[in-house]
Amino acid sequence: MKWAKSFLIYGYIYKMKKGLFLLLLAFAFTACTSDSSGSRLEQEKMAQVLADIHIDEAIVQNMQMGNSDTALVLYHELSKKTLKKHGVDSTQVAESISSYVKDPAALVKLYTRVNKIIEERRTKASAKKPWGNSCSY
Repeated sequence: MKWAKSFLIYGYIYKMKKGLFLLLLAFAFTACTSDSSGSRLEQEKMAQVLADIHIDEAIVQNMQMGNSDTALVLYHELSKKTLKKHGVDSTQVAESISSYVKDPAALVKLYTRVNKIIEERRTKASAKKPWGNSCSY
């Protein structure tokens, strides 16, 4: 049943990518406005970070918690783990997003890669068999 949950999560991400993209843009506009194109994260690393962040958002949204405070705390914890996993902090991500927003061609290229990563992960998750390879008759 774990594969079904993964499939639902990745399906939800695919459907919500426009909303997540707008949320991310809103976050970027609140970030620091200094020119940080020289210090922005490299595209592949940033794409991996953003893919994980969007998956974290989808996991929390898919849980359909009645209490938004609980959902926010859970998302915050997932985000901290994601940033630690990639060896970056929220300031680096915010500055990088701000830099990518200022360069629309780079932003489109970045999100094309993010979508490809999410699709690859969804395909990989849906290809896994729920019963594994240890069935014997």
